[in-house]
Amino acid sequence: MMTSYRIIPIACKRMRWPAPTSVVIPGFLLIMMAGGVGTSYATERVWQRQFPLPPGGRVSVENVQGGIMIEAWDRAEVEAIVALQSAVPTDRLDDVQVAVEARGGSLAFHTLYPGDLDTPIRVDYHLRVPRQVRLDELSTLEGVIAVRDVEGPVHARSLHGDIEGINITGSVAVRALTGNIRVSLRSLPGAARPLTLETVNGGVTLELPARTNADVELATVAGRIVGRYAFEASAVPGDSTRRVHLGEGGVHIKLRTVRGDIRIAQRQESL
Repeated sequence: MMTSYRIIPIACKRMRWPAPTSVVIPGFLLIMMAGGVGTSYATERVWQRQFPLPPGGRVSVENVQGGIMIEAWDRAEVEAIVALQSAVPTDRLDDVQVAVEARGGSLAFHTLYPGDLDTPIRVDYHLRVPRQVRLDELSTLEGVIAVRDVEGPVHARSLHGDIEGINITGSVAVRALTGNIRVSLRSLPGAARPLTLETVNGGVTLELPARTNADVELATVAGRIVGRYAFEASAVPGDSTRRVHLGEGGVHIKLRTVRGDIRIAQRQESL
């Protein structure tokens, strides 16, 4: 069954920040055109929009080639700035689209590429979101994902690119194939919400708040485990997993990589 799209074109001037020209209709999928009418040769298009979203709302971004940057602010709305870039002048920028789905207290952004595109075009997202937000799914095939000052769960994955979460409050589940992961927690979520930081080719760094109550499981195949804690080795032959019980325990934290170091410390420590 094919999805029916409601399309609202947004005209953008080259290398300028465009003003909003239409409103979001909740429950519809809108496709925001990145360029104007007619053939043009450019290396960049940018559009900027605001979407209402209450605290506790959900945001997801599904990207392909490009990064995702999320930072919190104290407004009940999302500001989205999306930049499309090509390394060479091209008339295909207008063919790459950003679909925005708004419904029931949630926003979902999707990057859409035409099947015949032969010019590499990068799409970068910069979103400001309500502080108490649920980041359901941030994903990209190639690009950095960065989240800052969010008080809610963060789920992110990247095929090739680093993932960073700074000053986070809430559960975290992030995965990368090739890329470093660094997360700094201002506070831990409840015991029923585990934290998972996993990569294959890259290091994992976790900064914990003082007086942490958690059970931490760490494993690396070709790397070191670094931290000022009494790590307990697994009794299973060939198992490289290390464990440490912090405070009274409770929150389950899993840190894993295949080729890379794992570093864990309190936030005030220098890593």
